[in-house]
Amino acid sequence: MSKPPKGIARFDSSAAMVMALSNALHQRPFSSPSQSPTLDRVLPALNLLPERVREWGYALGGMAEGISLSQAQQLDIEGIARWVANQYPQQQYQAAFVGSSNGAMVHLAAAMGVPWLPQTFLCPVRSLHNDPDDAQKGMADGKPITDALLAASPHLAVHQMQDPNQDRLMLEQMSYFRLKHRKLPLEYNEFLLSALPPGGTLVINHCTQQWPATRTSDRSFYQFGALGGATEQEYFSGGPRVREYLARYGIEREKWEPPAPNVTVPEAEWGFDAHLMAELKKLANSQNWKLVELRYENPEALSFVTAEIYRDWYLSAGVIASRLVVDSFLLMDPWTTMQQYAIPFWLTFCTEPSASSLQRYLDRQPPFRNIDMLLFSHGTESIGLASVERWQQLLNYATDEGSFVGVDPERFPRDFATLARFDSELQQRAPLLPPPEPLTTEKFLAGVQRYGDKFQVECLLHN
Repeated sequence: MSKPPKGIARFDSSAAMVMALSNALHQRPFSSPSQSPTLDRVLPALNLLPERVREWGYALGGMAEGISLSQAQQLDIEGIARWVANQYPQQQYQAAFVGSSNGAMVHLAAAMGVPWLPQTFLCPVRSLHNDPDDAQKGMADGKPITDALLAASPHLAVHQMQDPNQDRLMLEQMSYFRLKHRKLPLEYNEFLLSALPPGGTLVINHCTQQWPATRTSDRSFYQFGALGGATEQEYFSGGPRVREYLARYGIEREKWEPPAPNVTVPEAEWGFDAHLMAELKKLANSQNWKLVELRYENPEALSFVTAEIYRDWYLSAGVIASRLVVDSFLLMDPWTTMQQYAIPFWLTFCTEPSASSLQRYLDRQPPFRNIDMLLFSHGTESIGLASVERWQQLLNYATDEGSFVGVDPERFPRDFATLARFDSELQQRAPLLPPPEPLTTEKFLAGVQRYGDKFQVECLLHN
């Protein structure tokens, strides 16, 4: 599997989920989000070092993904789109997904054996000696980079994203720019034309999650904060948890002072930019494809529906699922999950709101015999981070065994070696068996119609 070209980060949800899904479609596990054998060998040794050295090593690994300002000016949008499309088997499919990044959607696509083309990708740009907490300077310093990225393509929206709560380690050496396709890249268009026959189904994965932002041009925005453990109110107005967090890191301020937001836009990482909708409708009509819009507000809403669809899918093969696999951000392996006849439940992050989502799900279900849990470490004692003890409480819902998988609880949230070992440990949790016949588009649509209302997930058919 080829490395991504410069300008798209492997450590981000978009690229990692493409690789997780493509591995499943190639009938193999997703053994390495880094796609770097060298880095995977180094990570266990990094885990043994003191906290600050671990943090420095993690940030350094991320910085290697960053590009320079001059490279941003020449960003190869079609090359990135070509890399995405080339990850999948080049064949015809019953359906294809386009749109928002979402781990639950990746599991649906894996069960159906179909590809997904992300609208959004993260372009990290090297910016040494940043102050993650200085939002005013962050926006000002980001303007030349934003202008360069806007010039790289007239069909991109640029969302500069500064989240000192969850991305503190990375933001000290780089700036985050999430780019959204407002028009299909030629490589996406060509892939869909070859992959979807007449009568196929094009699914728009439309997460309507919004966030307040500051408009910096007609196609660019500055987003301070992000979906996770802290609230919008805390990012923009402060509060006790913000004061405690800043004091914990020795920051001499009581709250952040971001630019005043003047617009509400699709959230940079998870939200869907609806500018792409008209072109998708036109393309579907011209090719006689069915066009379906999967719409939901909160990324984790789709996790509830996906879990129900998986339960029914296994039941149709004569299997009563008794194992739950809890994914965490980019830690997931759809291929292994299906091979173990496990129900997936994807969480955006290791935060208290995500722990509450999992608890709501478990409270509504017959008890699982086994619960296997992955925990993504982002290296920061962030606001709203759920403790290992909180996650252990949720594992205790299992009647036989609830286990952390590939997790060193004593080193969380600086357990960076989990990236290298989560998948090999997951594969050892249960026998690997041939999965059921692929989920049909009809059963996928029926499942969303059946369970979606309960969790604010809509399935809209477009003519």
